[in-house]
Amino acid sequence: MASRVLAIRKLTPPYDLEQLASAYGELEYLELPFGVDGITIGIGATTKPRILINSSAPGTRRKFTLAHEIGHVVIPWHTGTIVSHLENGEVDAAYSQMETEANRFAAELLMPSDWLREAFKASSCVEQYFRSVLTLAGASKEATFNKILRPLPQPVICVQVDGASRVLSRRKSQTAPYPPERNTLVSSDTFQTDSRFESFEIDGQLYMSWTFVGRDIQEVDKRPWREVYAQILGDTGMQEYLQNMNGILAAAYGKNKALDEAEICGAVIRAFTRYEMFDVVTKHELFEQFVIKRVRELKRRG
Repeated sequence: MASRVLAIRKLTPPYDLEQLASAYGELEYLELPFGVDGITIGIGATTKPRILINSSAPGTRRKFTLAHEIGHVVIPWHTGTIVSHLENGEVDAAYSQMETEANRFAAELLMPSDWLREAFKASSCVEQYFRSVLTLAGASKEATFNKILRPLPQPVICVQVDGASRVLSRRKSQTAPYPPERNTLVSSDTFQTDSRFESFEIDGQLYMSWTFVGRDIQEVDKRPWREVYAQILGDTGMQEYLQNMNGILAAAYGKNKALDEAEICGAVIRAFTRYEMFDVVTKHELFEQFVIKRVRELKRRG
């Protein structure tokens, strides 16, 4: 629904959010009590609803709240008067669901997924991407951190850390490996597979990121993949794990098949390196030949 609003009005960040809000309701800023972020009155009535935003909140929070309130107006099953708290706390399930939906709407309205994918392509690193989205979208660091990796097809992990490099919070794109758990110590060596590591600071908050790169493999062995696979299993004595390995490769391919060949190969190799028991296989001189042959065969099958 947020994407539709932007498409109809031909908007991409940065745009005038207040002007957009005025198309959906009568906007007013005033001090609201009890930690209320915003109130929308008269949703679904014949006249425009009133959108009230807490004027005492920080600027980035006011902006997210405004996008959130537009969500309440646009989402058709949100009706009546809604008092919004961006942090739901202990509330009933129906209210919590509406607030969650409005938060998701707001995140997409401020940081459209298609726009984020293009912004990532145009950036030279994760830090530049993060900073550019903060500047252009105007959302808070927390809201930006929560959203910016989710739409990306590329495998990327980003974690916020404390001064001792322990993970405070973590985010990943859909195709990235599992990120480190909270309170884990992390460094440039956390991921041993092909990745580009960054460490950076934004407004006193520390972050680390890993962008996983593809593996460009030249196919030099001319045998069918089954023969290469059979030799690897025979040389390593891992025949009994044939089905397990087939499952790992198929799952990694299915999750990443929209990517290019080198990125799929990199994802398959990373999937195997998660399991220490398969070290003897991944270190075999023919393993990468098996991977490229199998990936190409799966791509031919569609």
